[in-house]
Amino acid sequence: MLTDEVSQIQEVRYCLKTLREQMAARQNSSTNKVHTLCFRNKSTEYQAHLAEQTEWLQKAEKQSKERGQQVEELQRLLGNMEIENGNLKDKMAAGEAELLQLKLSHVSASRCAELEKEVTVLKEKIHHLDDMLMSQQRKVRHMIEQLQNSRTVLQERDRAIRDLEEKVAFLEAEVRNLKKNANKLITCC
Repeated sequence: MLTDEVSQIQEVRYCLKTLREQMAARQNSSTNKVHTLCFRNKSTEYQAHLAEQTEWLQKAEKQSKERGQQVEELQRLLGNMEIENGNLKDKMAAGEAELLQLKLSHVSASRCAELEKEVTVLKEKIHHLDDMLMSQQRKVRHMIEQLQNSRTVLQERDRAIRDLEEKVAFLEAEVRNLKKNANKLITCC
């Protein structure tokens, strides 16, 4: 009789232990579901942020390309202006040389005056062209600085996108692990 009571007590203890284990497993399963939902939400947020950053990066790359083309066009114009400036200086030098020859050979005063006016006009054109060249060079330098700044921003955005991609991959791996653990716990119970 005493052995029957002892065996019944042991059986009750075993049932109680089994019940506690089942309750703990169910509680772990619900906790894992909550963690899984949290990770899914974070993963969705990161993916949305990643899409936004990618779109911004594409726009910035397009703007950078356009700016690069503008810089090339301005540099081409600067080259043409420098050539024109050189031609005008050559023409002015030729006019001054001719003027000097005319003064030395005592040719007509009207031709001398005409050449002096031409030299004066050429000097003004050269001065104006020099001003334009300096202005265009400043613009080109400014655009190059903007282009470099854009490239720096693009590099920073690239790094941010890579970080987000890593976080998304990590969260997806965590979600898979939590699902596996939850499935194991569910199948065990």
